Amino acid sequence: MTIRQLTHDTRSVFARLRAEGRLAITNAGQVVAYLEAPDPDEQQLSEWAASGEAPADWRDRQQGLRSFLATAPVRTAAVGEPTGSAAILADREDTDR
Repeated sequence: MTIRQLTHDTRSVFARLRAEGRLAITNAGQVVAYLEAPDPDEQQLSEWAASGEAPADWRDRQQGLRSFLATAPVRTAAVGEPTGSAAILADREDTDR
């Protein structure tokens, strides 16, 4: 998608963006920007925050979680110990009875 198309045929640009989710904007054949459609999950969370159903600072909290996960040490189970998934499944089996 060229800058010219973006400025002169905006309606079709946004129709294509809606269909594809992401568009590269070019100038003289070089990518100069990307347009991305809003994430439906983020839109829903923003609506919930506006109505008081979700914390108003949900974006900050999400960024904090992403930062933590990016730097958190990887934990592995010792040999012979059940992995986290196995422990959860075992707990579910005990709880279902």
